[in-house]
Amino acid sequence: MKGLSRKENQVAGLVACGLAKKEIADELNIAYGTVNIHIDNAYKKTGTNKLNELGAWWINKKFNLNINWSDMKKQIIATCCLLLVCVQLTNVNASAMRARTRRTNRTEYYEMD
Repeated sequence: MKGLSRKENQVAGLVACGLAKKEIADELNIAYGTVNIHIDNAYKKTGTNKLNELGAWWINKKFNLNINWSDMKKQIIATCCLLLVCVQLTNVNASAMRARTRRTNRTEYYEMD
């Protein structure tokens, strides 16, 4: 990958696979501190600051994915809003009902006037 050294690329690939830093060190037969150095260098070169961001960056570059994150965010927000409206519409009748629990752990529902 452009910008990353060979070891940084290997470490980023293993991060993308979900390995922990200790597991990466064991897999590459390098010290845990060396893994941290490679990850810090990769963060600086890619503009990321979390392992999951580095993994997502690596996958996008490796498979030449051109994902427009701003459009995806808009779609996710619109979907969440639609789901909230649907939930509210299905709970309209439930809001007119009130629950009362007796000491026998039995719940009774009655209509509010």
